[in-house]
Amino acid sequence: MQTAARKGLRRVRHVVTAGLQACALAAAIWALPGWACGPDFPHELLSDRHASVYELVEGSFDFEAARLVPRPAQTLKPNENPWEAPGESRIELEKRELGEAAYAKVEAMRLSADDAQAWAAGEGLSDEVRLYTAGARAFHAGDTATALQRFDAVLALPAEQQSSRWLWARYMRGRVNRTQVTDGAAVGEAEMVAAAVAAAQDFQAVRAAVAAGASDPLGLAVASYGEEAVLLLASGDTAAAVRLYAEQAGQGSASGRASLLFVARDLFADDAALRAALADPLLQQLLASYVYTRTGEFEGTDEAGQPKPQAAALQRYYAAIEADATGTIGGVDRVAAAAYRSARYELAGKLAAGSQTALAHWVRAKLALRAGDDRTAADAYAQASRAFPRDEDWGVNPNEGYSYEGLKPACRVDGERAILALGRGDYVEALRLFHAGGGQYWMDEAQVAERVLSVDELKHYVDTNVPEPAAPPKANDEGWTPPQPDAQLRALLGRRLMRSGRYAEATVYFPPTLRDTAAAYAKARLDAPKQGGIERAETLFRAARLARESGMELLALELAPDAAFFGGSYELTDPSLDTQDKKLVGTDEPQRVAASRPQPVQRFHYRFVAADLANQAADLVPARSQAFAAMLCSATGWLINRDPAQARSYYRRYIDQGPYVAWAANFGNHCPAPDFAGAAKRLQFERVRWAKQVARRYAPFVAGGALVLVVGFVFWRRRRTKPVG
Repeated sequence: MQTAARKGLRRVRHVVTAGLQACALAAAIWALPGWACGPDFPHELLSDRHASVYELVEGSFDFEAARLVPRPAQTLKPNENPWEAPGESRIELEKRELGEAAYAKVEAMRLSADDAQAWAAGEGLSDEVRLYTAGARAFHAGDTATALQRFDAVLALPAEQQSSRWLWARYMRGRVNRTQVTDGAAVGEAEMVAAAVAAAQDFQAVRAAVAAGASDPLGLAVASYGEEAVLLLASGDTAAAVRLYAEQAGQGSASGRASLLFVARDLFADDAALRAALADPLLQQLLASYVYTRTGEFEGTDEAGQPKPQAAALQRYYAAIEADATGTIGGVDRVAAAAYRSARYELAGKLAAGSQTALAHWVRAKLALRAGDDRTAADAYAQASRAFPRDEDWGVNPNEGYSYEGLKPACRVDGERAILALGRGDYVEALRLFHAGGGQYWMDEAQVAERVLSVDELKHYVDTNVPEPAAPPKANDEGWTPPQPDAQLRALLGRRLMRSGRYAEATVYFPPTLRDTAAAYAKARLDAPKQGGIERAETLFRAARLARESGMELLALELAPDAAFFGGSYELTDPSLDTQDKKLVGTDEPQRVAASRPQPVQRFHYRFVAADLANQAADLVPARSQAFAAMLCSATGWLINRDPAQARSYYRRYIDQGPYVAWAANFGNHCPAPDFAGAAKRLQFERVRWAKQVARRYAPFVAGGALVLVVGFVFWRRRRTKPVG
């Protein structure tokens, strides 16, 4: 065993060192404050339809590592990453258990120069705590003999004197013996074998005790998997070590996942180790997961500009796979996916044909598309959609720029199927497939619902398939309220109906908290045409104010140009189909997108709607009234920062037609409420004045005309009464 152990020490030290560095980095990052660098935009499949359909996403090594072996029946809790598995640190735990005074003695023991000084500093502590702390100090000081002595003493205490430190002591005794093996402290084969056996027994005992109900707030049971695996690596039993790491990863351990990644890298770095690994089913699965999920490690060049050594190793790996006569390699669907991503389409097809997993169906679907066999592709896509569990989550898949994709393969497959549906003009089916993703690809769903479907098509789909949520969503522990996909789509329809002038139909699609506002806007828009004069002006201006103050919620487009999805915080561009794969664009889709553009085509277009309504209202009041000036002031202010030219036109109208007002110096910035009662009085005054002016102007003509009529009448009467001679 000694020879095998010596050969394995380099690999063991690499894995242990890398693991320690990862933990240190994690702790350092956790201690830093968070800095906001900008938004993470959801990934959009429709931004590049060809790439979304013909390329295959990279898998997640963390997900693959956690499923290499069946999840252990007994769930153990890790305590290693504060953001993944938060738990108390040893310091926090001891402060809580012992109190400040006793904890101060524990820290004094740990800082002592030697065992005697540490023992004296622990005067007054319980025997268990005092013995364990002395052993921990000795271990970190490299005094393994004293450490073993102290830990053995903890384990020898009567049961009534033991609480939690006996589990810690058992784990630490295993670590002492493990370091003697991996650090070369044990001399002679017999001593190394004995230390390895003792360490393995201790780690297994820790897991058994925790599985039986022992308290383990520090996650020592999960950590013991990795410690024991290091022993197996040192002995040269890589497959057994990987099984333990896989069990550790299956318990949610980031350390276990990282260790599996380091082992996979080491196997690819050693041709002999790679060949040997290909003979073991579990190692075959590990390698398959590695090549499918770590594409970037094989591509590109090194610092000297030469192809990475891993690239040559990958070529040898594929050659070995192709030469395999059994065709039963572990993780064959992952290898098929990796081959597809590497443009080895013939190999991908050969491997995928021998598997009936969801991923294999997905690969076959893409191969059929490349071959122009749309029917076979559709069938394979449907099989993949059914085979992937709806709750399977591969984690966040970062994309180019600030885009991210929370990769749920079932949703991704349906998203790609939606793109194919768009290409054949089945737009409602595309919406259904996107909506089935539960908001996973909401930006794409919104584009189809908002710009591709007609209003009637969207309304029929929502009425048939998207009921109003029974209750509003609840905020999580961080105070964030997740969106409800059904509520999102219904609100999008409500806004689209409002923009289409179908006010009476729109209100019911808004969430209850917005329904009164929506109803008020709808009523104003419906009432205004039935009214006249000042009353109509007041109603139009009420609609204008609602459009300006609640336009994002009532009228805005979810995407460009208003970006309601982001609360209007970011400017989005109008979707362009010019650069898309024409096969994946419906024949009349461009015309549909053009027809659904808002009017006007401006960011925050509802501000322009509001300003126009205010301008229409100004047409209905006397130009010399305060209301005229106030409404044009509002129209100016609503656009002054969006469209200065249009705002200036409203201001110019006020200058040309309106009255002098004391607040004109702040026109567009501070606008009073319109005085409609004053406008009504002004209108009445102007009507009376007009009548008087007309009377004064035409009185002489009226009098003259009346005189002529009187004279004429008299003359006529005389003619009628004159006797006939």
